[in-house]
Amino acid sequence: MFIMIDGIDGSGKSTVVSSWKHYLSDQGNKIFDLKNYLKENDHYPTIHELNNYDFIFSAEPTFTGVGKVIREELINQENHYSAEAITQAYSLDRLILYTKIIIPLLQAGKHIIQDRGVSTSLAYQTTQNSHLTLKAISELEGNKLALKNNPDHLILLKVTPKTAMQRLSGRLEKQDDVIFEKMDFLKKISNQYESEDYKNIFKKLGTQIHYLSGEEKIDIMNEQAVNLLKNILK
Repeated sequence: MFIMIDGIDGSGKSTVVSSWKHYLSDQGNKIFDLKNYLKENDHYPTIHELNNYDFIFSAEPTFTGVGKVIREELINQENHYSAEAITQAYSLDRLILYTKIIIPLLQAGKHIIQDRGVSTSLAYQTTQNSHLTLKAISELEGNKLALKNNPDHLILLKVTPKTAMQRLSGRLEKQDDVIFEKMDFLKKISNQYESEDYKNIFKKLGTQIHYLSGEEKIDIMNEQAVNLLKNILK
């Protein structure tokens, strides 16, 4: 099973992912955190190294290769790269991730839970530049591969841009100055996530879309997130 979680910056994705990791570990599952592995090693593990794990947690952009360049260079607000360049970079990072990790794991019958993905590019890059249509972004090689191997479930966190910005401004441990963390931009992205054209891309592929409130207190969010995961994994 492939589960993807998405939403605007500051929507609470990290909170949900953390609650799922704790719940699954408490249930006796072996968890592999690909995000932390890439941060520490700066290269992908072999598929053989992942054979003994029940759930693999992934994230985009990645923390190695093109993904690292995206995080450190392309989306830093001190720089001014075009939306087209950023879109191409995300697609390439995705192409590598799916080819080396996601597709082999799905073929091996593993459970994958991923923070962001092609769902993000379809919302963010279309908002960043109106000339980048949903159709155009869907046809880039990495994105096309990701949509061909679409998530079984897409979890969208719903939160007001105001709440999201309050959280982002209070993050002392994560000051990465990305270009997307601005109120006007978050409002536009929020609208894109809600659009029927956006949602229909996944519905037509058979992806089930679920919603979680990002407005709740952390303990309530954790409880609601775990309950949703339980229902999905039944």
